[in-house]
Amino acid sequence: MAKFLRRLEIKDDSYSGFKTTIWLNPDIAPLPPSRRTWSHVDYFGFSAVASLCITAWTGSAALLSLGLTVGGTLGAQLVSKIFMALLAIGNGWLGAEWHVGFTVAQRTTLGVYGAFIAILIRIILSIVWYSSQAWLGGLCVTAMISSWSRDFLNMENTLPESAHMVTRDFIGFIIFQFISIPFMLIRPEKVRFPLFFANAFTTSVMVGICIRTCLKAGGVGPLIHQGTQYSTLSPAWAWFYAITSSVGSISSGILNQSDYTRFAVKQGRQVYGTIFGLFFVGTLVPILSILTASASVEIYGAEPYWNPLTLIIQWLLDDYSSANRAAAFFCSLAFVISQLAENILGNGFAAGMDLAGLFPKYINMRRGCLICAILSWVVQPWLFYNTASIFVSVMASFSVFLAPLTGIMLVDYFVIRKQNIELMQLYTGSNEGAYYFTGGVNWRAIFTWVICFTPAMPGMIASLNTNIVLGEGIMNYYRGNYIFGLLEGAALYYILCQIFKIKRAGFEDDQDYYGTFDEEQTERRGIAPFTGPKDPARVAETEVDRETRTLV
Repeated sequence: MAKFLRRLEIKDDSYSGFKTTIWLNPDIAPLPPSRRTWSHVDYFGFSAVASLCITAWTGSAALLSLGLTVGGTLGAQLVSKIFMALLAIGNGWLGAEWHVGFTVAQRTTLGVYGAFIAILIRIILSIVWYSSQAWLGGLCVTAMISSWSRDFLNMENTLPESAHMVTRDFIGFIIFQFISIPFMLIRPEKVRFPLFFANAFTTSVMVGICIRTCLKAGGVGPLIHQGTQYSTLSPAWAWFYAITSSVGSISSGILNQSDYTRFAVKQGRQVYGTIFGLFFVGTLVPILSILTASASVEIYGAEPYWNPLTLIIQWLLDDYSSANRAAAFFCSLAFVISQLAENILGNGFAAGMDLAGLFPKYINMRRGCLICAILSWVVQPWLFYNTASIFVSVMASFSVFLAPLTGIMLVDYFVIRKQNIELMQLYTGSNEGAYYFTGGVNWRAIFTWVICFTPAMPGMIASLNTNIVLGEGIMNYYRGNYIFGLLEGAALYYILCQIFKIKRAGFEDDQDYYGTFDEEQTERRGIAPFTGPKDPARVAETEVDRETRTLV
């Protein structure tokens, strides 16, 4: 057994020579300059890809169901994009400056052991959302194969009703899972051209679907003018809820921005790409979605077709001609590609890095991605879409827990630590380490987190169980929980840190211990250049001695 485990151990770093330990491996170490390749174009592609998938296209339906007009929906999404951009850039600033990901950055905020709480939450979310997006990707594969074969389109279901899926869709899911595997082996620093192609192709297809549907309808349809007014919320709260739910829907992605900003060539390269990707593509897709759905009402005279896959299958059912088959093939192919890009980059890579942080001695990012894909089968994502799944509703409400943590992280880095951290201290469990706090846990952050997510719990439970009736004030607090929780978490954590000071807050290393910085950066920081690997535990003891001498 011991021999088998030794064979599984991740190899030591080949760039700066440090050894793999229970705290460190090459994928979670500070990235060297050679692996930092992302610039404006890469961050534009990364920010855009989340808007070019099935869930983003269908998102407008949820906002319109709140009773908003089309104009109100688009306005709420525009405001939400401002919050998304500010939070994503702010939460990713540490990664671009120090080139460490969310997994390691959590050690500065929650402590070297407390960080495991946030990492476990992120792993669970990544696996669930990977599974969900893989199922949608499988439906895209199903639509694509249906354009090749009428027999496949009309395939008889051989599964029992208790399976909550049909044979055709399950085949698509299996195929999507297998074609995902080779793309998991691509390192994040190498995704520029595949991502550019995926985004360009999918954007063209989305525009094409909208134009084709509007032309067939002879206009934009009735929905664009009348909206869907059937909500019990007041207009003000409906609009506010639309904003907070939109931001909250990507709360997990906001939280782990450092996983991606760590690949920045230099600080600031992520800013313009993130803003342009969120505002341009993130606004274009809802407009195309609403126009297409509205035109579909004019064509089919029923409920709007919010899911583009439903519309594509309808083309084939209406007329299995060569023109419709070609259109269905290229449209579904584009969605297969966009689902691959979004799922692997947004969920697979995130789970891989988090699992590498949980078990760095045995799991690197690639192994973590594969583990995520395997565990996604356990989640049974077909239940999310074909049954009334409480589980997925709970997952969708997880912003209740993530919002306070985001506020804590922002205050900890920008205010308490003044954007300075000790990289070497992030990779030791020594009780003398800067991030050991009390028993390895920063109780200030944990206390704040629990206090700030608790008030939203009653509203969350009531939203999942319609038999529970709560006052309008409690429910409105839940609806605005992302903004409220974030601000409360930031304020309470700041107050606690002023009363109970954090030792060595604002300190940074006196040397580049991991070969993270080039000559210009080491000079700017006033630190000694990289000379070779050091033992983090020894450095922790040295720093304590230095601090003691300074105090004396």
